[in-house]
Amino acid sequence: MELSSKKGIQHIIMTLATLGLKEVIICPGSRNAPLTISMNRHPHFHCTSIRDERSAAFYALGKAIETQQAVAIICTSGSAALNFAPAICEAFYQRIPLIVLTADRPVEWIDQGDGQTIRQVNVYQNFIRKSYNINGDATSSNELWHIAHSTSEGFQIATKTDKGPVHFNIPVSEPLYDIEEIEPYLPLAFTAFPIQKSLSDSTIQDLAKEFSNSSKVMILVGQHIKDENLQEQLSLLSRLDNLVILTESTSNIHHPDFIENIDRCITHLDSEDIHTLLPDLLITIGGAIISKRIKSLIRKYKPHSHWNIDEYDAFINTYQSLTSPIHIKAIDFFKQIFDHIENNKSDYRVNWQKKKEVLQKRHQQFSTKCDYSDFKVFEQIYLNIPSNISLHLSNSSPIRYAQLFDNKNILETWSNRGTSGIDGCTSTVMGAASSSPEKDFLLITGDVSFHYDINALWNESPINNLKIIVINNGGGGIFRIISGPNAVKEMKPFFETTMNSNVEKLAEHYQWNYLMAKDVESLQEALHLFFKKETRRTILEIFTDAEKNPLVLEQYWNYLKSQS
Repeated sequence: MELSSKKGIQHIIMTLATLGLKEVIICPGSRNAPLTISMNRHPHFHCTSIRDERSAAFYALGKAIETQQAVAIICTSGSAALNFAPAICEAFYQRIPLIVLTADRPVEWIDQGDGQTIRQVNVYQNFIRKSYNINGDATSSNELWHIAHSTSEGFQIATKTDKGPVHFNIPVSEPLYDIEEIEPYLPLAFTAFPIQKSLSDSTIQDLAKEFSNSSKVMILVGQHIKDENLQEQLSLLSRLDNLVILTESTSNIHHPDFIENIDRCITHLDSEDIHTLLPDLLITIGGAIISKRIKSLIRKYKPHSHWNIDEYDAFINTYQSLTSPIHIKAIDFFKQIFDHIENNKSDYRVNWQKKKEVLQKRHQQFSTKCDYSDFKVFEQIYLNIPSNISLHLSNSSPIRYAQLFDNKNILETWSNRGTSGIDGCTSTVMGAASSSPEKDFLLITGDVSFHYDINALWNESPINNLKIIVINNGGGGIFRIISGPNAVKEMKPFFETTMNSNVEKLAEHYQWNYLMAKDVESLQEALHLFFKKETRRTILEIFTDAEKNPLVLEQYWNYLKSQS
């Protein structure tokens, strides 16, 4: 096969191929030419070219999320590497395995006025699982051994022992484009074996006793990939009288006995409700929780005990009440403890179910009669959305509105809640959709988020299984529905950043179909056409009134309060 003539580059490429890396996202540049040429010509890799480094890294993130496999991103030297940072940070907090390969100038040219030359060593040090500086110009046996060792170690960290992004900074000197024919070979790479963790018998007995003796146990499920085994195990647990299970759309866990609309149930609780519904024992699993209300409530009324169950991050203390960090996968924990739990004849689950049923009826009453607004738009979307959709939600308003509606028919839901930024939401779903062409994907995003990541559409990949809804409320609508910004004069120009634009010409430019809605009638008509199976590569832009949206949402919360 033909690869770069640089022995160090050859060894990096051959080691990554041996370790099983398959997907590679490459950004244009000259300093990374040896990596680009070698990756593209090696038969083991599938390479995609993305021009914008920030978009490319989020695209890779989406691929890694969808495939649950490591994905590599490659860029040239200089500021290109810095543009990877937002997606790397998201991958760090979501523990997504990105293999980051940044080409660099030789060390002697750093800080010497040479073009595209910055301090790249440890450039991601605050949000990377580990960084390596490996010599692309290596020739000696010791240097090549070091490359194979570092690459193997980094890949195992990224995918197994401390999951998340790992950085390889690779200085290379000119010439950059020379190639040579080489015989395939297996470098001295190594692979870590997975370890099945288990609790001791005494620990299981102690935890099961505490669980069984607690009259109010709450399992709170944060962001989690779809896991049928975990859902089945939690469904078995949900029969216990002293247990309630709270989930969100991004938990990807659904069951009639679960509480899936948290804010609806806990808004405007009186002192009696707080005593009745707040737990004695809190068990948390999964990643970030969207609901600020549940976080504030539990921080204020702390449980007697809090178990945080996570293979890597059990020490996270979101609710300032951690008593037992348990470093194990949630599914393994519940399987080990389940047979040792005794049912406590408590009315805890029943009390939550009563609250849920009452507020579900009030929610439906309000939804059917409320004015056209962001709230009404989401109600109509969720009434019309087909089953088996893989849904991605941008941050700010869309992810919050989505928590108010029924997610049970949606195949899976994702949002970049590691850092909860608006950057890269479109690029992420593009990467995910490209990895599973047999599935149908939908992105619901805001106008600011969409425009901020418009280079996601600057992509020639044949992605025909994605549709996009852009809710255009004239700016950052989130700043009208959270307390604080709407009380200051800087709200419109500096917080909301009011916009006067639409997506139609952008859709035409990037060869996407375009639909538009601006009231209930046109929305219903547009959604009917939008969700047809034969409708492909379509952007639906829905216009709402920025002034009216927060008023309707406030009416919703007041309606729940007055009727509960």
